Amino acid sequence: MAKQTKPFILEIKTSRRTKAKPAGQAKSIWGELASDLRQNLTKEQEVPEGSPVLESCPDQSDPVPAVATDSGQEAALPPGSQFLEKWIAKKAKRPKTGSQDVIATFLARIEQQKQLLAEYQSDTAGFARWRSAWFRKVDGGFGVSISHDSVDAGGGLRYVVVDTVHDVSAFLDDLGHHAQTDTGFQRALSENRTQRAGRRSGTRAM
Repeated sequence: MAKQTKPFILEIKTSRRTKAKPAGQAKSIWGELASDLRQNLTKEQEVPEGSPVLESCPDQSDPVPAVATDSGQEAALPPGSQFLEKWIAKKAKRPKTGSQDVIATFLARIEQQKQLLAEYQSDTAGFARWRSAWFRKVDGGFGVSISHDSVDAGGGLRYVVVDTVHDVSAFLDDLGHHAQTDTGFQRALSENRTQRAGRRSGTRAM
């Protein structure tokens, strides 16, 4: 038998005609993109009614805030405190370490010893601040040192032994008067301060 090819060829031609688009419907590849751009530009140019256009004013500063009162009126904020005007007249330099008068420092230390002596008199059995005190209970009385440093009050005097607590108080009074009037002792106190400062500096350096 002979093969029937004609119907098969007609079927292929028919299917090609169905799938192929008509020549009149051909579009550019930019057609849809151009349409979208036109729609976006139209929307941007349209300004909705009732919406104010804000103008930028870079030179205009922000307005000063106001406080609303109960009556509906606006009151200005209170002015800033006059801090500098108030305290500038009291401006001073920070005191340097060790600038306090050496004599005043020594007299203050004597007053501290008098307070310790009063504590000892009020409770001789319970007194426990011996490490801070210049006086010690010894046989026959009290031994008194001139500070905890090896300060010479003149003539090699650095330590005395007295009989009673009253003698300790009298010695402290006389020592204070001596510090205020004797230039030699004042010089010894100043040199002692310099030596103590040098020892502290050496300790920090180590």
